[in-house]
Amino acid sequence: MNIEQVMWIDARDKPGLLLAMMKEFTNNSNISFEGSLDHLSFSSWPDVSTEETEALKRQTTSPQLDFVVLPLTEAIVHNIWKELSDKDHLVHEGIIHVQIESDGKLVFGGYDNFHPDCTVAYPGVSIGLLEKLKENGVIREYRQANA
Repeated sequence: MNIEQVMWIDARDKPGLLLAMMKEFTNNSNISFEGSLDHLSFSSWPDVSTEETEALKRQTTSPQLDFVVLPLTEAIVHNIWKELSDKDHLVHEGIIHVQIESDGKLVFGGYDNFHPDCTVAYPGVSIGLLEKLKENGVIREYRQANA
C-alpha cells in the first residue's frame, strides 16, 4: 500500500536510501541532483538536462547551484551508483539536494544533505518499502510530516 501523506525519513545510510529509491522508481521516472557537480560526469551523459521539469525544481536559487535531470532506467541507476560510489560524492560533499519523480509526480526528496527534517517520502512510496528499509537499518525511522 502506498503512503497517502508526506513522511519524514531519518536516514542512517544515505547512499543506501538513495539506491533503494532509485531502484524502486526505474520506470517513467527522472532524478535530479543539485549542488556542486563539477567533479561528476553527469553533464556529458546522454539524455541529461539542466532544465527544471514540472516536478523537479531547483531548491536553492541563490547562489544558483549545478542542476541536472536524468531519466531513471536500470542501466542509468547502475551508472549513477558507480559514479557516486567512485567519487564518494553523496556523503562527503557536492550533492545537496536529490529528487525523484515518477509519472510526473514527486515521490522522493533528499534535501539539505539528507537532513532528517528534510528527507521526504511523498505519496507514491509504499509503506512496505519504508518498513523494509527500517528493518534493514537503512533508515532509523519515518513519521508523518504533520505529526
